[in-house]
Order: sequence, then C-alpha cells, then structure tokens
Amino acid sequence: MIAIAQVTVLEDRAAITRRGTLKLTAGQQRLVIDRVAPVLADKTLTATCSGARVLDVRCERYVAPWREGAPAQATSLREELTAVEAKLAAARVRAQVARAESDALAQLLEAALADLAAAAARGQGAPTAQTDLADLDARDAAARARRVDAELEAEDLAAVAERVAHRLRTAETEAGEQAARLVIDVIADAAPGATIDATLTASYIVPGAAWRPFHRATLQRDAGKLDWQTTACVWQATGEDWTDVELHCSLERPSLGVEPPDLVDDELRWRRRPETVVVEAREQEHHTTGLGALEVPGIDDGGLGLRLSAQRVSVKADGTPHRVPVAAFSTTAQVSLVAIPLRSTAVHVRARFVNTSTTPLLAGPVDLIMQSGYVGRAEIGFVAPGEKAYLGFGPDSELRVHRTETRDRDNAGILGSWNVETVRVAVRLSNLGAHKRDVTVTERVPISEVEQVEVVPSAPDAYMLDEGDEITQVTARAFDDRGLVSWSVELAPLGRRAVTLEYKVKSQKSVAGV
Repeated sequence: MIAIAQVTVLEDRAAITRRGTLKLTAGQQRLVIDRVAPVLADKTLTATCSGARVLDVRCERYVAPWREGAPAQATSLREELTAVEAKLAAARVRAQVARAESDALAQLLEAALADLAAAAARGQGAPTAQTDLADLDARDAAARARRVDAELEAEDLAAVAERVAHRLRTAETEAGEQAARLVIDVIADAAPGATIDATLTASYIVPGAAWRPFHRATLQRDAGKLDWQTTACVWQATGEDWTDVELHCSLERPSLGVEPPDLVDDELRWRRRPETVVVEAREQEHHTTGLGALEVPGIDDGGLGLRLSAQRVSVKADGTPHRVPVAAFSTTAQVSLVAIPLRSTAVHVRARFVNTSTTPLLAGPVDLIMQSGYVGRAEIGFVAPGEKAYLGFGPDSELRVHRTETRDRDNAGILGSWNVETVRVAVRLSNLGAHKRDVTVTERVPISEVEQVEVVPSAPDAYMLDEGDEITQVTARAFDDRGLVSWSVELAPLGRRAVTLEYKVKSQKSVAGV
C-alpha cells in the first residue's frame, strides 16, 4: 500500500509524499496508485524507487467508478423534471383562467344587483331575478373551487419540481466528479524468478490546501503565569484524505519567483505656497518592537521561511478547518491594569510576557482563556524569540472609569495674533471590589507638526476638581515624546480617585482647521 506518508502545507498549496514498500520481480512492470488527488499539478509529479529504475510516471484521470451510473440517473431526472414543469405550467394556467372567470362573474353579479335595485325603485318587478342570482352564485362558487384546486395543485407541483431539481443538481455534480491514479513503470534488475524488496516514493503538489497560525493563551492571573499554545489551522479540499500523516507547515513562498520588482518613476510637483495654513488632526498609530504589526498580509514570518512540524494527524478533504498543535511554552507574565479613557470606559487586564520558545510567534488570532474560562479573542503580531509582547485579556468588572472633557476658546482680537483653546480633561476611577488595585491611566496631548500651532501642557495642579473629600486627586504624572501622559493610580477597596489634565492649543490667526 503506497499511502500518504508526509504532507507539507504552504500558504496556498500542499506538497504530498506517498511512500510504501513492495516486492518486485525481475523485469519491467507497472505499478498503479489509485485514489490520488485529481487536481495535482502534473509537472510536479516525480517518483523514485529503491532497488529498481523508474521508467515513466504519469497521472490518469477518469470518472470515479462509484459515479458511473450518474449520467443515466441525471438523464432520467431531467426528463422527470420536464414532465413536472409541464404539469405545473398547466395548473398555473387553470388557476389563472379560474381567477379570471371568478372576477367576471363577480362583475356580472354586481351589475345584476344594480339592475334589480333600479327596477325596484321604479316599481317594476323581476320574476326571474331570484333564479338568475342563484345561478350566478353557483357559477361563482364553482369557479372559486376550481381556482383553489388549481392553486393547491400548482403549489404541490412546485414543491415536487424543487425536489427533483435538487436531485438533478446533485446527480450532475456527482456525474462530473473525477478521480485519478498514478501509473508508474519500473524495471527491476534481479535474477529471473527472484523477488526484491523495494521502497517506492511518489511526490506531487496540489492546490486547494492552506494553513494559518492560530494561538491560545491561558493566563493564571494570581500566579503570574501564561501558557501559550500555537496551532496550525489547516484547510484542504484536494480530493484525497490525509490519514495518519506526518504534517509540516511551511512558510516558504515558491510562487513569488526570483525576479526583483520593477522600479517606477517618482514624480515631484510644485505649487505656490498658500497664504492660509490649513491644518487637521489625525490619528497616528505607533509600532514598536515587541508589539507586532496590526495588519498582516498572509502570514508574517519575519522573512525567515519557517517550517513547523506536528505530530501524526488526519485531515479530511472536506474544506473545513482543522486545528493541529505545533508549538507550546509556558512563561511568567506581568499582569497590570490599564485604562485609556479616551478610547474605552473600561479598565483592561494586560499581560506582559516574553517569548521564551525557540521559534517566533506568528501573527494571527489568539483565543484568550482565564480562570473563568474563555474571555474573548485578540490579535498578535510577529514576536521573535526572546522578545516581549503585550496581550489584553478584557476589562476588569470591579473597576469603573468616567471621563469628562471641556474646551474653552479665546479668539484673538483685532490686535492679537494667536487663538487659544484650553482643553481640560478629568478622569474619575472607582473600585467596587474588596481588594486594592493599581491602575495605569493614559491620556493624550496633541503634538504639533507646524510652527504656526503650539500645544502647551499646563502644570499638574493647574486644573483641580472641587469635589471636597469625596474623591482624592492624583497629580504625579509622566510625559513621553509621543504626547502620552500617564498616571499611576492606587485604588483602595471601595475607593475613588481622579486625575486631571489641562493643555492649551495656540494657533495663529492665519491657521484654518483648528
């Protein structure tokens, strides 16, 4: 039996290796490996045989033998569908005729009643009026009955036609299903009548297979420990099942080729400097080492061309994802509470850890697990071995954050040249739990890139809340070169604290957009 022994899955294809032992007699003989993937690329097909020489190897495709009766079945179903559709059309015509007849009788009955009313108003009798009206009622009832019968018959025939059409589509799909086999001609150099033990290896590449990294992070918050597991999410619809195979997930990209990209002209244009400076605020995301990229095309492996190996697994050719463990490690984690009120009203649990494994963490989704169970899903970028990374595990249910912001604008007068806008931000934190919490609060001060606009932070005590003894205000803070302001707030059990920030945005009168 020449079964699949090894599979190497790439980003958009897979390399299949079949291997098996067999006994060969002296001379030339033909070997057939049935039920291989019919989508295999013929130019990638190779075969070797220890103890014999391979003369030729090729792939023969044919209609699957278990589908040979499908064409006749499809023909009969097509004839049955045609007959049902003809009956359905006749039933719909009868229903339409009965509907038209019923409408005409209704108009005739309305006209007869109008004539009877007019004759009664003139004092004239109608001896046959009762008989005529009864006849019209009987004819109308018969037309309505024929209409109902025809519509019910049409509904039943429509359901039958849908079922037959579904069976026909299935039969046509099965009739087109193909299978393939490998035909290998070998010649064994042995004494006449003797047999030798040979090992046959056949390799080929198939499309319809892919894999992507998928991670699982389990945080033990009290113990400060993080268990990390990397799995390969494998899909394949190649037409052959991979049963008990040695699976490898590779990040090599042979389809990219070896040609360098073409260079294009970089055109520069000039324009007259405008008299009015137009500025606008924009969001800028900062990428630093260890935090990973936020957008990953394909699989980000840092250009290393990694190859991850798994234990022997089975993957069916059903196109559904199969998750296969490929790596795992445990490391210590520094757990902290982080609040960014400008973006979220929750205090999030953040774990800082170091990749202590020998392989990098590939960019991809991460399932987040805590003591309470599954808490959500996050994304992580490429993290090299020995590099630190941060991972959020959702909000802390015992902490609350409230943020307020006020803006006061002082426009320049006739003699002035600067407009001044004062921004005041107040952040209040509450601890509803019975344990002390240390929270890092982060706010942001805009950074100006033009000399016509200045941003000046005020002193830490320039903006103080007037709330008496109900809340304690923290004034110690830290600035960085990216305009981020952070406070370390210690919240006692059932305690409340607050932080404030004030800064002024000064802009010249010629600046628009601020």
